[in-house]
Amino acid sequence: MSALAMLASESGVWVSGSDRSDSEILRKLKDYGINAYVGSNNSIVAKSELVVYSSAISDGDAELKFARNNKIRCMERKAFLALAASQCKSTIAIAGSHGKTTATAMLCHVAERIPLAFKGHIGGLIHGAGSNYIDTGSDYFITEACEYQRSFLALSPDIGVVLNSDYDHPDTYPDEQSMYDAFRQFVEQSRVAVVEEESYRRLELSKVADARDKIYTFGFGDMCDFRAVNLTQQDGKFTFDVFYEGGKLHNIALSLYGKHNVLNALAVFAAGYLLWLEVKEVARYIETFEGVERRFCECGKTESGAKVIVDYAHHPNEISATIDTVRLMTKGRIIVVFEPHTYSRTKALLKEFGECFYWADELIILPTYSAREGSEMGLDGSALSSYINSKGGGAVYMDDYRKACEYIQYDAKEKDVVLVLGAGSVNTLGAMLTQ
Repeated sequence: MSALAMLASESGVWVSGSDRSDSEILRKLKDYGINAYVGSNNSIVAKSELVVYSSAISDGDAELKFARNNKIRCMERKAFLALAASQCKSTIAIAGSHGKTTATAMLCHVAERIPLAFKGHIGGLIHGAGSNYIDTGSDYFITEACEYQRSFLALSPDIGVVLNSDYDHPDTYPDEQSMYDAFRQFVEQSRVAVVEEESYRRLELSKVADARDKIYTFGFGDMCDFRAVNLTQQDGKFTFDVFYEGGKLHNIALSLYGKHNVLNALAVFAAGYLLWLEVKEVARYIETFEGVERRFCECGKTESGAKVIVDYAHHPNEISATIDTVRLMTKGRIIVVFEPHTYSRTKALLKEFGECFYWADELIILPTYSAREGSEMGLDGSALSSYINSKGGGAVYMDDYRKACEYIQYDAKEKDVVLVLGAGSVNTLGAMLTQ
């Protein structure tokens, strides 16, 4: 939403916006010249010609109700995003259950340095740039394509990327197949698609009309169009060769941690190749990309010298990948602090949550970050902790950040890594631990 606010402001119109609490993003919008504020103010809404609202906003929101009651035009975020994309000549949309913010930011980083004339709409702040919106022109629109509430189906991209398709958002998709159907439709709506190998099989994309000409696969397997081979790693950072249809195109040495980022980089490389960009330049700028804030960010050390890493991981597969990455970096203990994100996800993926912390040496579970939900929609952090312990785990439930901070400051040793995980406000705990 904040990137769309900046995009609209850049076009010369008056932009205002509200959120339920203050944040760094809100302050950045104010610095950008946007009237961003906390709470509701119907007098501001009354001056507006268009109200754009997120799918996370309920119909009972005071400003949205006022706008509708006063017949002010209202548009959901996904429709406004599609409208913004249509103003550019070509759209590249990156979808997936995980990694889309990193991959979108990486592609924008490459495009800005090539350079291309584009608008970049990203779901996180790029390291170094401190922004989630880039505007260098209107030839290309590069955006995340979010599967929540089927938002990505508002787009018909020229290049659609599917990084993965693990089941998530049970409040939108009642079962796995309904989510797979949505991802398949996204591919069908794309003029050309770049799809991770497992998702290609899972979504049965071989049945899509003109699949052989339209869909390019990527991954580690022998049958992929774009393959990552000859992987090596040093302290969690990977180097690999990119092969296309059996021939080597280039070598890439990532600045990012984790094997999962090999796939993100491979997807970005494939998109660049299909845009007819010089592969040497694409590889070079992928290598210099340093990531997005809140994605595997080293934010300092505890009083005892334990390293603190904050990561946005909130799905079991993301959590497993992040813990695996830390294990490559350290021989000390891994102390995980996890803030569950939404009650419905915790309930729907309970079994997976019970397994994904296996390689953590210690585990602290915090109260659930409710986001848009009420507790009646699923399970809370306390129930998750109890479930993990019933399966032989060693989770400890703590009901606020302060208690977790005090415990970790007492328990963590110099060679340990404290991994703070979650998509809510738990990143503030990272700051508390390193003050």
